[in-house]
Amino acid sequence: MVLPQHSLSSALPFTNGSANEPANEWYPAKFERAIILVVDAMRIDFATWSDELNTTFSASSQSPLGHRLMPYHNRLPIINALNTEHPEKTMLYRFRADPPTTTLQRLKGLTTGQLPTFIDAGSNFAGSAIDEDNWLQALRRPSTGPNGKRPRNLVFLGDDTWSSLFPHELSDTQAMEQNETLWNEGSRGWARVRPFPSLNVWDLDTVDDGVFSRLPFFLLPSESSEKDMTPQAATDVRSKRSKWRQLVRQQEMLAHPDFGVSSQSNSSNSGMASAAVGLEQLHNDWDVIIAHGLGVDHCGHRYGPDHPAISSKLAQTNQAIELIVDAVDRSDKATALYVFGDHGMDPKGDHGGDSPREVDAALWIYSNKAWNTKEGKERSSRVLEQASALVKNEALGTALDDDLKSGWWLNTHLSDDYRKLLEPSELRSIPQIDLVSSLSLTLGLPIPFNNLGAVIPEMFASDTDGEWGLLRALRLNAAQTMRYLDTYVESSRSHGFSDDALSAWKLMYQRAETSYQELMALVANNPKARQQSHVMLVEERVAAEYYAFMRVVLGTLRQMWAQFDPALIIAGLVVLVLTTVALVAVYVRSRHMSLETMVARMWKQCVTGGFIGVVIGRALSIVLVSQSISHISLLEASAAGLAI
Repeated sequence: MVLPQHSLSSALPFTNGSANEPANEWYPAKFERAIILVVDAMRIDFATWSDELNTTFSASSQSPLGHRLMPYHNRLPIINALNTEHPEKTMLYRFRADPPTTTLQRLKGLTTGQLPTFIDAGSNFAGSAIDEDNWLQALRRPSTGPNGKRPRNLVFLGDDTWSSLFPHELSDTQAMEQNETLWNEGSRGWARVRPFPSLNVWDLDTVDDGVFSRLPFFLLPSESSEKDMTPQAATDVRSKRSKWRQLVRQQEMLAHPDFGVSSQSNSSNSGMASAAVGLEQLHNDWDVIIAHGLGVDHCGHRYGPDHPAISSKLAQTNQAIELIVDAVDRSDKATALYVFGDHGMDPKGDHGGDSPREVDAALWIYSNKAWNTKEGKERSSRVLEQASALVKNEALGTALDDDLKSGWWLNTHLSDDYRKLLEPSELRSIPQIDLVSSLSLTLGLPIPFNNLGAVIPEMFASDTDGEWGLLRALRLNAAQTMRYLDTYVESSRSHGFSDDALSAWKLMYQRAETSYQELMALVANNPKARQQSHVMLVEERVAAEYYAFMRVVLGTLRQMWAQFDPALIIAGLVVLVLTTVALVAVYVRSRHMSLETMVARMWKQCVTGGFIGVVIGRALSIVLVSQSISHISLLEASAAGLAI
């Protein structure tokens, strides 16, 4: 059940009134800007790098062992290069998706932090607007905190699925900006939205070209500003602009009105600019850019991942990432770049199910600001190890998926493709919904109310100004999840949570809160205590308790909501068939007797069947709920009884 409540900047998630937190402040924004590049269907092994592959295998000829380099491996060298050169600014993750692995359902999870349900599998091509709390809503509404801000300036380019899910948040303001009466940038924040049709899987280039052709408006200074630069700087900008244009494979795309006279000057009322928001403002004042390309995904659907075309699309993506990184590095604002796939693809290039290659996407994070220091990485690793031990010791934790018991994963896809000739490398692994709380807090936004994901530890473990960043983020994270669970239970009598699950969740959360209060007492009268090694170890232990709580909650709810249970699916189909048979029988009888006669003969059978159905349904409900499997309503049970 999706709850309608929203998290607000002005209201922290704690319920005890003594949160030891600054009033009306979640987490101080560590990034002023964010660029989100979705490479649809970017599987984790598309983003990894292996030196052994380049020395052992060839793309054009087979090795002595009879293997060739797959066309999708080692095609994103920029990721490996920056991971090697700037480990304090980057990190690559296996980004595990929850099935169904279809784009619409994945975007819901990536913006709300919620899990999908089985019924979601059928709505990939007919999505309705998302009303539940999400970080896009938070971006586009004014903050009500002490440092209240206008809505963030937003850019969206790419897959039109986003527009169907977020019609209000992704509403272009360019036309409104022409009217001074309607437009007030200080209270609204501008938006540039350019969606492109996504369902033609035979088209590999239109969506990507639409994205790559328009990104320079926001990542490069306008052409009119080049006259104020040094000759060398102006030449460099022109070179970058030329490289962006070369990425566009359908050059007719550049004849679009977006590339009108305003691309040559800072005039308004044409191109991407307006009377109120000129080209320099488009370049200087954006806060978040979302770009969603489909070339890799469509290549998989059309040809499969083994086709040379996917190598070409990944090479194009690599060039785009290089140009975006260059723009990030030139910015004087702390900017984060998130590059990820919403899902993977199977050996045929398809997706939608729960096979390993469909759920194993990639996430790569880069910033012009160091956020993943060596010390922070070591501390977050210790937290993950302790949390893993705590989860395995919990009764509920023994049945959880392996990706929730451990924060690491062996890249078996790479070794499997080469018949185990390569040793699988170990990578950090996180569920996709972990991005939601991490993205929200690092931009200074509240965590969406329905979010179930945990913060990504490395993104906060290097923050040591005052309270340790990871501990603070996890405490906010856990408090919001506990508030969601309490509200869910209060809102639904048939919530489906077993008593054991509820008591285990509350016990784990209360244990972490007690440990936190003990830590606060330890450092209360000694501001320098946080730098002492034994206190840092206590911080890590408390953070591990919060993280373990988050993982146990997510794992339990994943078993209830996001896994396909064949037994229950078959039971539902049986009930559906029985109902159809009953309706056919009623129809056949109606042709041989009047309605009054049918009612007189069958009403007792219907009442009896309904009563039996209620009794059986209630008994099944008690059993299913006690096992945290499902929940059933009296109406459903009565319908089953009538079918019987």
